Amino acid sequence: MATPPILVKTAKWIWSFQWKLLMNGLGPSDKNGNYKRPANKQSKIIIPSKEDLKERDIDQYPCLIVGKSCPWAHRVWMVYKMKGLKNSINLHIAQVDNENGRWIFNPPLKGSRTLMEVYRSFGNNKVKRATVPIFFDPGKEANSKPRLINNESAQILEILDSWPLSNESFELNPKYYHEEIAKWQELIQENINNGVYKCGFARNQTAYENASKDLFSSLNIIEESLHLKGPWLCGKDLTIADIRLFPTLIRWESIYEPLFKCSKRPIQSFPNIIKWRKTIFNLYNIKETCDADAWRKDYFGALFPLNPSSIIPKGESISKIVNQ
Repeated sequence: MATPPILVKTAKWIWSFQWKLLMNGLGPSDKNGNYKRPANKQSKIIIPSKEDLKERDIDQYPCLIVGKSCPWAHRVWMVYKMKGLKNSINLHIAQVDNENGRWIFNPPLKGSRTLMEVYRSFGNNKVKRATVPIFFDPGKEANSKPRLINNESAQILEILDSWPLSNESFELNPKYYHEEIAKWQELIQENINNGVYKCGFARNQTAYENASKDLFSSLNIIEESLHLKGPWLCGKDLTIADIRLFPTLIRWESIYEPLFKCSKRPIQSFPNIIKWRKTIFNLYNIKETCDADAWRKDYFGALFPLNPSSIIPKGESISKIVNQ
């Protein structure tokens, strides 16, 4: 017996209503259904001096917390690798707790089992969003109170680029590129980094189509620029602009095309972008920061409104995707 149309219509209305409630918790939108990323509250930056760092034991080094699936955390993880900072910064990788929708540590990090507990250890019990990346100083004394250095990825990138005990002397944010980097930042942040989320978290068809249009128009601009000025976004030197773009484009085939509907054109139709992506992937052991299986597990498993079945699809290894 066929399902009566009125039941189908009612079920669709109920599901749509509940879906919007879930989406509002996952990612807020404006009145027109366009996704709006919440802003992080930026902290005052107080960086330990070179002399201070040299006096510390390894467990007293500043701590950098990232999560494998988060593209904003991936940026700073890349710079951590590229600048050779393992001898003066302790890297910690938080895991996704899909059932409770939070970041956790196993084993606990300095007594904290969740990322929220780390945030509250700084003395702010009113914090509502515990996000990665986060960079904090545990202090030199055994009873020191941890102090937040910063939790905004763009600022952490600049901090790490000029870190006093870096093993590498190259600059990713040189003054002579500041104007051009700022230009790329404006395009990349809104239309690509946030753009894929605007597609995936759009509340209606119009919002999705507008986001998709901006996303692929921006990819066309990048493709043309790499063709004319490459091999990097600013020309002959790798910069922080390239670092800001890479985490989004490396997740494309695994996450953003299948789950976020970024499907107007396959990423393989941008040959200069594909070549640029492959080059970065094979530099400075950046490939060690890329794990497509972990991304699929976290995105498909955690974003219930986008994947109600929580079925995690199979896929190729990231090395095969990038180097084929």
